[in-house]
Amino acid sequence: MARLLQISLLLLLTVIFSTRGNAQKFGFSETLRSAPDRITTFCVPGNDQNIQLLNTEGISIKYTTGNWIFISATPSWVHAKMDSGQLSDFFFEFAPPALMSDSARAHHFVNEVHAGLGGLGVGYTGKDVIVGYVDTGLDFDHLDFRDANGNTRVLRYWDQSMPDNSASPLPYGYGYAWNETQINNGLCTSTDNNAHGTTVTGQGSGNGLANGSNKGMAPDSKIIIVETDFTRQNWTLTVADACDYVFKVADTLGLPAVVNLSLGSYFGSHDGNDPAAEAIEAMLDEKPGRIVVAAAGNAGAQGKHHQQGNPTPADTNFVWFVNNPFGSAAFGPNTVFFDLWADNADATWNFAMGVNLQGPNYQDRGRSNFHGATSSIGTVIYDTVWSYSGNRLLTMEVYTGYEGSNYNMQMLCRIDSANLRYRFETTGSGKYDLWSGEWLGYNNQYWSGGPYLNYVSPDTLQSIVSSWNCSEKVVTVGNMRNRLGHIDANYNQYYPATDLTPPGKLSPGSSKGPTRHNLFKPDVVAAGDVSLSAGPLWFINNPSYNGAIDSGGMHVRNGGTSMASPVVAGIAALYLERCPRATYQDFLNDLHSTAFANAFTGTLPNNAYGYGLTHAQNTLLEQVFGPTPTVTSDWGTSVSSSAANGYQWYLDGTILEGETGQDLLVSPPYGSYQVTTYNSDGCPSISAPFVLTASLDENPEDLILLYPNPTKESITVSTEEEIIAVLIQDMRGQEILLKQVSTGTYDLQHVASGTYVVKVLTGKGTYRSKIVRL
Repeated sequence: MARLLQISLLLLLTVIFSTRGNAQKFGFSETLRSAPDRITTFCVPGNDQNIQLLNTEGISIKYTTGNWIFISATPSWVHAKMDSGQLSDFFFEFAPPALMSDSARAHHFVNEVHAGLGGLGVGYTGKDVIVGYVDTGLDFDHLDFRDANGNTRVLRYWDQSMPDNSASPLPYGYGYAWNETQINNGLCTSTDNNAHGTTVTGQGSGNGLANGSNKGMAPDSKIIIVETDFTRQNWTLTVADACDYVFKVADTLGLPAVVNLSLGSYFGSHDGNDPAAEAIEAMLDEKPGRIVVAAAGNAGAQGKHHQQGNPTPADTNFVWFVNNPFGSAAFGPNTVFFDLWADNADATWNFAMGVNLQGPNYQDRGRSNFHGATSSIGTVIYDTVWSYSGNRLLTMEVYTGYEGSNYNMQMLCRIDSANLRYRFETTGSGKYDLWSGEWLGYNNQYWSGGPYLNYVSPDTLQSIVSSWNCSEKVVTVGNMRNRLGHIDANYNQYYPATDLTPPGKLSPGSSKGPTRHNLFKPDVVAAGDVSLSAGPLWFINNPSYNGAIDSGGMHVRNGGTSMASPVVAGIAALYLERCPRATYQDFLNDLHSTAFANAFTGTLPNNAYGYGLTHAQNTLLEQVFGPTPTVTSDWGTSVSSSAANGYQWYLDGTILEGETGQDLLVSPPYGSYQVTTYNSDGCPSISAPFVLTASLDENPEDLILLYPNPTKESITVSTEEEIIAVLIQDMRGQEILLKQVSTGTYDLQHVASGTYVVKVLTGKGTYRSKIVRL
């Protein structure tokens, strides 16, 4: 499968392929090769030939069925007896022991959440929660994305790469969107031509219906797909549009939503203050029930590509670059390029480019003019470095500008003399962070400081992708090894050829923090590498890809932080199912406080593992439910709930849209009122039904009279109707049955002073009125 890699827009996952020969008896030849003399369980047909062989060989029969004899033997014995014709046949099921579904569920205690264990009381599977995936699309025909009735679980599919036309979704105005009815009717023409989006969605929301395996974290969640367009300008803003689209659809349905972003750019401010990140943060702040989860990136093994400068007025500080002879599609060969960011207040230094010989003496060959960092904002700086003998060494193009609270410089140098060292030097005051690297398609930084005291060495930190991934309001996820290997569709054992990372340990490629403002990132890590998830059917049905397909034939191997991110996104859906008005901050707080260490993490938090490994069960157990709400009424105009952080009213079991206040105005014919309240954790509690019928004031006075009022010891009820019972109800809704002491007279001596509602139950209905007990 082709890996999509554009100049700075990178998918954060690579699908790995390998192919090996078919194994006889679905893996028996591999077992024979790897452990020929290890006793294991076999069964053979229960015929006379096999019974005679077992008796002759002294092989004990453990038990039998109508068709099979079960024995313990070695693979070499079975192989030899088959070769000699003494054994008629044998059964060997190649189903290596594994936790049901993907092992990521076990790593992060998701199975316990699905089962409702450990004090949860009920199971959570993401029901009535939307998970949006902004990615390369989805093959929605895979059965893992259909329900038990064969209908799609995809509510919307917005393909941002479709031609813009009058049918483009508003207010965005580009691409094309289909709803679930159109998808079910076969009208959606988009799909996943990359496989990245399908595997990511499967990891978070696959339900395992294709073959009963590799179920995702939130198998009952609803799905929205936004197929991103990497060629569209201001690409990060199209991702912000996608988040907005998911949240707006969720609002129309009255459901909470999670958005998973397994994509990003390695260039940028790395502080979560860029426009796209700000837009996403505003969406999260707008209302509860919204969470965004993002992949940290896969640049952890790419070496040093970040450098932080702290210029001083006493001397120049510098970092060296080497020429990139191969260049990039954007700039061509023999170039040096870097992306530099600073807070506006820290851009108080001057800069120049210089050239040195290689070691051992690193002789200075020339230097450009010094320029003020902010002296030419919005204007391209062109300069040239000449050698002291008059030869041109390089030309410079420098672009500077303000991006909100940030200062950005991008410099492109075209090299004339390739085998030298090229230094970016600064003097003055302030601070900056700079990113570059050959693996990004531009250039590599040269790390040797030589004899110079003021050389500033680059580091391997801050390899995290930029924008939303660096936001303090977005959950950023690093990648740990999920499993050692798996059996592929050729029934061969797959293990990565060179990566010996054990399960539970951070992948070498997982990007590290901190952000430019020293925020710990990633927030947590989750199982990504060597994961099995739903794959597009065009991929699964091509035998040349069998080495990357599991033995069940419906799921594909993928890894990286792209596969770790939907693990946490799925857990976020479970979290919102339990407490649908929880906020992103609630989730972050509970995720951080319950993350755990293992033998590999070291002291937590840190910039590799964040706060540790995600623990789904304990994260949900951090949610605290409030008391059961009570409903009171003034018996005529309103009902009121006890105090809470949020409210939703119902009448006769039907939601009253827009009725989300503490008080509800009521009018005849009334009915059964209930309120769901939400506490500070966003967790719901529902009241008992509170029934209102016509009050005394709604009926002719000659039908029923109630006196005296106020009263001290008793109350008399006068009516021609048959009285079934008389009760009083206090303002908390608690009821007391009154004892009749004589015809129509009821005792109040045991009732405390206060205001009550008298309920007179008759054969024609219930009548109510307030009384005061003195």
